[in-house]
Amino acid sequence: MKKYDKELKRLIRARTKNFPRALALGLQWVSLGYSSALYFAGKKIGKEVISNEIKTKDIKEILKQTSKIFSSMGIGTLSTKSINRKQAVLILKNGTTANGMAKIGKTVCYFEAGLISGILEGKLKKTFNVSETRCGGLGDSMEEFVVNL
Repeated sequence: MKKYDKELKRLIRARTKNFPRALALGLQWVSLGYSSALYFAGKKIGKEVISNEIKTKDIKEILKQTSKIFSSMGIGTLSTKSINRKQAVLILKNGTTANGMAKIGKTVCYFEAGLISGILEGKLKKTFNVSETRCGGLGDSMEEFVVNL
């Protein structure tokens, strides 16, 4: 917990525009269930709100439009690294939650993972599991999400 405390205090003292990161770390500080809460909040918003803005059922086009939505919302630059019948691998650069953060030894972009899952579920009417495999919290320079198709 000390690593989280140190990073949270640094963010608050710096008065940066990294409120999403401060929120995630603050929730982590006080709650064991924060990751699920953030994932499901993102999933609900993605499924019930954002997916309605996308007018296709083609997975590649959905991911392309999701990238545009992430950019317009200031979440970061999302791109598709690879896609096949079993999974899609997405890269998020300059993400608001983990970009440039100190290495704390774990992933922290639960909201973004849930958002991706919810958008896909809302459009394709099936369940998608999205997991983060690379993250600023692990010391990576970008976030990587694996979507099981």
